[in-house]
Amino acid sequence: MKKIVYISVFLFLVVFSSCEKQIEFNLPDVEQTLVVEGKIETGQPPIVFLTTTQGYFDPIDSSTFDNIFINDATVSMFDGFNNYPLTEINFGPASVYTTFDPNAFGVDGRDYVLNISYLDKEITAQTQIPYPVPLDSVWFELSDLSDPLDSLGFLYAEFADPDTAGNCYRWFSKRINSYTYNYDEPYNNVLGQQKDSIYIAPFGSATDDKFFNGLTFEFAVARGEIGNFEGPDDEGPEEGYFKIGDTVAVQATSITYPTYLWVRSMEDQAFSAGSPFASPGNLPTNIQGDAVGVWAGYGIYYDTIICQ
Repeated sequence: MKKIVYISVFLFLVVFSSCEKQIEFNLPDVEQTLVVEGKIETGQPPIVFLTTTQGYFDPIDSSTFDNIFINDATVSMFDGFNNYPLTEINFGPASVYTTFDPNAFGVDGRDYVLNISYLDKEITAQTQIPYPVPLDSVWFELSDLSDPLDSLGFLYAEFADPDTAGNCYRWFSKRINSYTYNYDEPYNNVLGQQKDSIYIAPFGSATDDKFFNGLTFEFAVARGEIGNFEGPDDEGPEEGYFKIGDTVAVQATSITYPTYLWVRSMEDQAFSAGSPFASPGNLPTNIQGDAVGVWAGYGIYYDTIICQ
């Protein structure tokens, strides 16, 4: 019986391994769509990036980054009182639209309308900076309390959600202390450098209050990393952890529901990248007109914790 099984399996592999047929088909051209990625935060100027979409199967090379940014658009922001034109600032092939007028900086509870004119396109979007909700407390806790030599752990926070349904939140943090030693190449020169230059959101950074409306509870937060711009401790045993001696600045932000939907979908797509079972799809958008993307408002509560 075993011989028959082995022979049957062998014949199956021989027959089906020889049944190969090359299939060729032409993919339709993909019309480029304008992509808006903009935000305004408490006490900060508006920041707007304008780019174009790219076909899913289009090749990616050194010129791709040079050609995706939109230049010479007319961009402005209305805060309910005044209209502020945004100036295009170029950084090599990249560009950003913003203003340094302090009157245009984000104010909690205020609505903001973004207006964009580019070629024959008229695009608008509206968002709000929700009032931030303060954290009751923030602390550091080792991941393995049984190991006296362990120095790695997570941040924890206690939080009281207001008793109004529909609140949404997103978490950011950055380590503002410096590296105290060098790592192996190519990170053998990081001694004295600040660990994180910007606030970073970990995967799963956004949530709504569907399951904890009006409750006070504790939650844990891992350390995020910046995709392809990884640091010396973003791989290996320190990945995802904070460390004893870190000084961490925290942004606990309140966001609108459309922003939450966009962030959640964006993180889902990023997390599944490379999976053979993942499928491409458009992210939710709050942009009106012939464009996609997000115009987001962030109400920010700041805190700082020393990991010890």
